[in-house]
Amino acid sequence: MPRPRPRTAWTTATLTAAALAATLLTGTPAPAVSGDATPAGSYAFTAKLDIGNGQRACTGALVDPYWIVTAAACFADNPAQPTTVPAGPPALKTTATIGRTDLTTTTTGQVRDIAELVPRTDRDLVLARLATPVTDITPLAVATTAPAAGEDLLVTGYGRTKAEWVPDKLHSALFTVGAVDPTGLAIAAKAPADAAVCKGDTGGPALRKVGDHYELAALNSRSWQNGCLGAAPTTRTGAYETRVDDLGGWIQQAVSAWSAVVAARSGGRSTVYNPDTRTAETFALRSDGAMIHAYNTNGEGWSGWYVLGDGARFTGSPAVVHNPVTNTLDVFATGTDGSIYRATWSRATGWSAWTMTADWKFRGSPTTVYNPDTRTAEVFALRADGVMAHLYNTEGAGWHGWFTLNPGGAFVGVPAVLHNPVTNTLDVFATGTDGSIYRATWNRAGGWTPWIMTGTWKFRGVPTTVYNPDTRTAEVFALTTDGTMAHLYNTNGEGWSGWYVIGPSDWKFAGTPAVLHNPLANTLDLFATGTDASMYRATWSRTTGWSAWTMTGSWKFGGSPAAVYNPDTRTAEVFGQGTDGVMAHATKAGDGAWSGWSVVGQIPTTG
Repeated sequence: MPRPRPRTAWTTATLTAAALAATLLTGTPAPAVSGDATPAGSYAFTAKLDIGNGQRACTGALVDPYWIVTAAACFADNPAQPTTVPAGPPALKTTATIGRTDLTTTTTGQVRDIAELVPRTDRDLVLARLATPVTDITPLAVATTAPAAGEDLLVTGYGRTKAEWVPDKLHSALFTVGAVDPTGLAIAAKAPADAAVCKGDTGGPALRKVGDHYELAALNSRSWQNGCLGAAPTTRTGAYETRVDDLGGWIQQAVSAWSAVVAARSGGRSTVYNPDTRTAETFALRSDGAMIHAYNTNGEGWSGWYVLGDGARFTGSPAVVHNPVTNTLDVFATGTDGSIYRATWSRATGWSAWTMTADWKFRGSPTTVYNPDTRTAEVFALRADGVMAHLYNTEGAGWHGWFTLNPGGAFVGVPAVLHNPVTNTLDVFATGTDGSIYRATWNRAGGWTPWIMTGTWKFRGVPTTVYNPDTRTAEVFALTTDGTMAHLYNTNGEGWSGWYVIGPSDWKFAGTPAVLHNPLANTLDLFATGTDASMYRATWSRTTGWSAWTMTGSWKFGGSPAAVYNPDTRTAEVFGQGTDGVMAHATKAGDGAWSGWSVVGQIPTTG
């Protein structure tokens, strides 16, 4: 049984009838519902929020595997001014428990840390991003039409009741809508007739019944708390709710941007997850240089391979980026003439023809990233003289021409890039002609920094990057000149570490490693091709650190791996092209074990 919290743990004050009679909008916010205990398992999308290890308690609603919507007052220094909550990580450690309607049971539900807040500036509402997704509870749909006076809404919450300071169960009650204004609405108790909105459930959902399911119509914001334990007696009843029906586009914008970030962090240059079509996609070059493509939509299985643009021929490796602003895929590849070409996919037109991006000549392959902070798709590649070049498309306004990034540096291989949401920066890594790896960083305030040597170690080949949202760490992996795997990281934006070796130094690899973050297992899986052409894997977790290297099977590979996480099927996938030219993949469903290798279609031999 949870220990009752003292009243002084709350910073919100009890509302007086006079204050609310003057105006609901300027009243002191109070958390939410005193009604009937809900049956076990009901309204599993309702979330209980613990803010500051017991300093505050609130309620919210799961609207996406990564996102909860709740009241901004829960996070405000002064809850009477909820629109002052800053964007970014919450000031106090916050956890959300989703899917646990009875706190007295041994079932823990899904417990997640809150990593980021995205507040509204016009009402008492905030989106709260979970550090890792909830994958076994169906999110709540957001209403698209406003509640009407006289309509009944079901309100749920974990707040105080008439007799309990800290209830052990989720409660619910039916309320009737009164006056509706542009950002909120009044509600009055219907069943039970003495139901009240009480402390502890601020941000809880007000639900509209639609057929056999519910949708989110509003959130608990303020109340007279009539009949709530500890509240001053008042003849006023009911509460005030924050409308959400007009925020569907705003919520989807945040959700889509984060989905793109997850996809970019979980994939490689030649793999991507498209959240718009719920499709995992992989691109490769056929032995004659033609671009080929395979995909898996809605987890229904991988397609066969097909050629993207008959007659076009390329070298190196392709790079792909999903742009959530335009809901398109852009694939970039270096032609046999040294120019970089682009093909674009959209729902309306399918794949476009290949288009030359400029008359500049390049060596090696391009790399891509999506920057959700500036809503920019970005491409990096080495010009023929080894200078780093950059191409970008901001807000879907069209692709900018190429320009050089800090002229003077000369590099080899392929650059690697990642967006760091902690610092809202881009970091580009590239191997210099002297074998050192250099970094250039972009931020809004200063633009691009000069190139900085990351250390005195020498490398061969190409670095690879990943962002781990569980530990808030940007990570880089690369092979030293003798084939040893090395690692560099930056946690919480506190600065980059020095290089260190993963595994015993006598393990040697070739090509470029691939890495992905698995949000279900909260692990990193690092793949690399050994000098014996076998594929090896090392796994990192919070509890054990890096595992030993393990051979993934007896198959032999002729190149570097690529990896992607598919949130639709909750499956991590790694791809490798065999020494016979056939593409193979291995999968890991949920937090289970990795499968053996299997063939992805048959690579076509003709266009």
